[in-house]
Amino acid sequence: MKILVASFQCESNSKAKLHPKRSDFEYFKGEDIFKKLVVKEIFEKEGFEVIPSIYAVALPSATVPLDVYNDYSEQILDVVRANPDVAGVYIFFHGSMEVEEIGSGELYLLKKIREIVSEDCLISLSLDAHANITDELPTYANIISGFKTVPHIDQKECQERSAKALCYCLKNNIKPYAYMCRVPFLLKNDTLQTVYEPLKSLIEETFVLENQKDVFTANLFLGHCWIDAPNTSASTVVCATSKQTAEKIAKDLANKLWATRRDYKFLCEAELPEECVKRAIEGKEKRIFITDSGDNTTAGAEGDTLGLLELLIKANPTKKTCVAGITNQEIVERFWAVSDGEEIKLSIFGGVTATVKSHGEILGWTKEIIGRSLTVSIGNVDAVFTELRSAFIEKGNFDKANVDLLSYEIVVVKLGYLFTELKPYADRELFALSDGASCVELSRLNLKRIKRPMFPLEDFEWKA
Repeated sequence: MKILVASFQCESNSKAKLHPKRSDFEYFKGEDIFKKLVVKEIFEKEGFEVIPSIYAVALPSATVPLDVYNDYSEQILDVVRANPDVAGVYIFFHGSMEVEEIGSGELYLLKKIREIVSEDCLISLSLDAHANITDELPTYANIISGFKTVPHIDQKECQERSAKALCYCLKNNIKPYAYMCRVPFLLKNDTLQTVYEPLKSLIEETFVLENQKDVFTANLFLGHCWIDAPNTSASTVVCATSKQTAEKIAKDLANKLWATRRDYKFLCEAELPEECVKRAIEGKEKRIFITDSGDNTTAGAEGDTLGLLELLIKANPTKKTCVAGITNQEIVERFWAVSDGEEIKLSIFGGVTATVKSHGEILGWTKEIIGRSLTVSIGNVDAVFTELRSAFIEKGNFDKANVDLLSYEIVVVKLGYLFTELKPYADRELFALSDGASCVELSRLNLKRIKRPMFPLEDFEWKA
C-alpha cells in the first residue's frame, strides 16, 4: 500500500501588506522533502511505500495570491493524479492559510484530493495549534493532529502522532471519524501559552484522552486572530473510532476551554509603547527586552515600523540599546558599501545622523541565510536594518548580524511573546501594545467576516 506525503504551509494575516511570492517559500521536491519531514521512517517501518510530493513553507504573510497557491497545490495534485490508488495521504499544513478568491487553502486542496483518491483512502493531517478549523475540514480529513505547545516545540511529535495513527488505521482496516466543535472565542494569541494554566491542564487532558483505545487524537486549536474569515475562532477536534465518541469528547473539551475564556492574561508587563520605553530606561535589571507586538514578523507583519526606534532615540537613553530586525531594504542597499565607523545621513525622522556599526546577514525561519543586515548607531541606540523580513527569535540572529546581544541593556525585537530561545537573556520582559498588522487589541482589528457573537467582542453564555 502507498502513502503520499506533502507539506504546504503559510500562516496568513489579513492586515499585513506583504503577500508571499513563490521565492518566499522554502521548497523541496521528491525525496528531499524528508530533510524537513520526519514521517518517512514511520511509514516504511510499517511496510508502506512512500510517495513524496513537495514541501513548500513560507513565513507568516498577507493572504496568499491565487497564482502562487495554484503553483504549489497543483504540484501536489499532480502527484496525487499519478497515484490515484494511494491508501493514505499525509499532509503537514498550518491550518490558517487564507488564499485570495477561495478562502481556506487547506480546505480547497483537500476537496481536490478527495475528487481523485478512492473513498477508502485515509487522509491524515498535522496542523499548527493556531489553526482556524473550517466546518468542512473533518468531512475531508480522517485524522487531524495539532501542536500541543505554544510557543511551538513539538512539531516533530505532532507529525509522528498523525503518521502513527494513519498506519494503525490502515493496517487494522479502521475508518476513523473526525469531529470538530467550534468554540466562539478569539483571544489575544500572546496570552495563550501552554506551559501555564489554564492551558497546561487542558493539554495534559488531551494526552490522557489519546491513551484511550478508541481515540486517536484530541486537539485544542486556539485560533489565529489576524485572519478576518468565517472560520476564525478556537475549536476542538477529536478523531476516534466512532462519531459518538468523537463528538462527546470534542464537546466536553470545548466546554472546558470555554470555561477558561476569562483566565488568559499577559504573562509579562503589557503597556503602550511609551510606557514600555519609560520602564525600560528606568529599570534596574541587567537586560530588558521590549517586544513590538503590533509589528510581529512571526505573525505576518512587515517588521518595518519605526515607532519604538523613534521613541528610544528621543529618550536618548544612557543604557546601551538595540532595536533589532527593522525591515528596510532601501537603507541596507544605499549604505551597504559604507565602511564600519563611517558617518551617514538617514532619511528617517526627517534626517538623522548615524554611524555604520556592522555589516551582517539575516537568517530565515529555518536558519538559512536569506539576506543582509546593516546595523547603525544613533547615539546610544543601535538599529539593525534588514533587507528582507526576519524574525530575531534567538541569539543566533544577533550573531549573524554581527551585533553582540550580551552587550545591550535594552533590546527591542519585533515579536509578541518572547521566544523560548531568548528568555535566558531577558531579566525582564515588556510587551508593547503597539499598532500594526499584528496588533493584539482585537477591537482595533475591525474584523468583519468572523462569526458573531465572539468573545470577548461580545459577552454571552454558550455551551456545546
